[in-house]
Amino acid sequence: MAALGDRLRALLGRRNEPKTLISVQKDRRVVVASILILLLLGLPLWWTTTRVYRAELPTSEIADFAPNQELVVPFCFYVDTPSEMTIATENIERMALELLDKRRLPYAPSEWRVRYTARIRHAAKAPDVPGHYLLRLREAPKSTVHFGVGRIADVTVTPSNDKQRDATVAHLVADIVAKEEREVREKGGARRALKYAPEYSVTFTLLNEDPVGGASVSWDIERAADVFVRPFVDALRPLAKLAVSTQVLHHAGPPPVKPLAHDNGTYLTPDMLPHFANSPWWNLASIDPIAPTINFILYVPALQSQPMSIVADNKQPSDTNAFVVSQWGGIAIANLPADTKAGSSVVISRDDLQRYFGIFIAQLRELVGIRSDTPLSRAKGPVSVQQATTTGISDWELDALMRQWLIATRQTAITTLQSLVRLVESMENMVVMDEIKTQVDQSLSALRSISDSLTMSRDISHIQAFELAANAS
Repeated sequence: MAALGDRLRALLGRRNEPKTLISVQKDRRVVVASILILLLLGLPLWWTTTRVYRAELPTSEIADFAPNQELVVPFCFYVDTPSEMTIATENIERMALELLDKRRLPYAPSEWRVRYTARIRHAAKAPDVPGHYLLRLREAPKSTVHFGVGRIADVTVTPSNDKQRDATVAHLVADIVAKEEREVREKGGARRALKYAPEYSVTFTLLNEDPVGGASVSWDIERAADVFVRPFVDALRPLAKLAVSTQVLHHAGPPPVKPLAHDNGTYLTPDMLPHFANSPWWNLASIDPIAPTINFILYVPALQSQPMSIVADNKQPSDTNAFVVSQWGGIAIANLPADTKAGSSVVISRDDLQRYFGIFIAQLRELVGIRSDTPLSRAKGPVSVQQATTTGISDWELDALMRQWLIATRQTAITTLQSLVRLVESMENMVVMDEIKTQVDQSLSALRSISDSLTMSRDISHIQAFELAANAS
């Protein structure tokens, strides 16, 4: 390069000298060489600085995840028996799996395939983790099943031979597993429930329709939330965070639908309820603009509208005087004491709030997708299910919700990755940075690990599979 530069300077210095044939040829070679060097150096630089960077995505691995690939979700049941009672766990497991196969409905062509299975072991204890359940088997004159709040069921069977006893246990296991699989595939109750999110913003609002012409209303919300809401929030924490906030709103104004009058007050009909939640006028606040918000309204009507009630389709008053708004929240109507005067001050105490928060917790369970007849319907034979009155959710219900969210988030993660691949392939000039590829690789790794955590020979882990699905989505 230095020699070429000297040659150019010499050429410029002799531009006024007479040209010879030899000098012209040399000058031409210098010019051609200069152009070639510029092209050799400039083209790569131009290509590097102007081309669209596209990190290579693992498209073939993403395409491997398809709806016809079964996700196997095993339950592990531990059967505890008295020393004089014998059971054949292999026969019970075989019969239970045969029953499950017979009850399984055919898969639709585009349906994501999910198959629940069962494993049976003979043991006096079960690990206290999701997916592992203890069946305490005893003989009694009458056959009954009682599901406790924990992952335990007390099963009594009438005296019989070993074969009949094994069949009874196999049918019970099949009933539990088949019911949940059917509900997950049918997505029962999904219309009202919100989609899974790692965090929800839950807001409780006291809404006073007419504090000027009526009464000034306040509530003992701090103590009530700590007693009635905190246990449920803590119980659900392994799956999702519930960020709870409270507020009081005055001057709500009249509702968008006018309650109908009757002799003793006013009432709302079922067809009026969807229009009752006037959220734009109510100016409901949220502490988190990103997390899905669940609103619970304790609505105090104007004094002239009280008592306000909700009537069912059969014209009978609602037992709860409350209703659920799908994927939004719930509203409960609070009528003040009959002797309340205009201008007076009313405090809704913690004890008075217990009834309303019992309603709100029931609505919250429905909105996050908890089914109240888990693990079996109480109407099915001699079955009793202990209610989790302290926390608002039993371990059976928590596990079922976990598996429901696991399946939904896994499907969401797969469809999101496949949509990303289609988008990248359809837009040739789209930039794909290494950070995107890293996130895709992490999601794929989590998706592959889900099946591993569910199919380990001994220690199946539903909570680990759920966490992997949440990370992949």
